[in-house]
Amino acid sequence: MTVKHSIKCQGSEILVRETEEGQYHVAIQASNNPLGYGNVLETFADQEKAIRAAEQFCKQLAAAKERGYYLEEGHFVKPEREKIPVAAGLKEEMEVEQWIEQYIRG
Repeated sequence: MTVKHSIKCQGSEILVRETEEGQYHVAIQASNNPLGYGNVLETFADQEKAIRAAEQFCKQLAAAKERGYYLEEGHFVKPEREKIPVAAGLKEEMEVEQWIEQYIRG
C-alpha cells in the first residue's frame, strides 16, 4: 500500500493509502507506532474524495474530543450517549458544524 496523503491530527496520523486494487483507505494510526497500517475508517474509490474525507475526519475528531468523545472501533463514543459511526460522517461530506449539529447535539 502506498501512502498518498498524511495529516498529523490530535496525536495521531490520518493516512490515505492506495491499495493494490486501486481503492483508497482512510486510516488512523498512532503517531508513536508508525510501522503499522493503522485502523481503516473508510474506503473510497476516488483519491480526491479519500483526501477530503481524511481532512474532514481530522476536524470531526478534534470537535468530538472537545466534547468528551473518544474513538473506539470506528465510532465516536461518550458515556451515556449513543455511538456515532465515523463512516457516516465521512461519506456524507458535511461541514464539521453540520456534523456536530446532526450527530453530537442531535
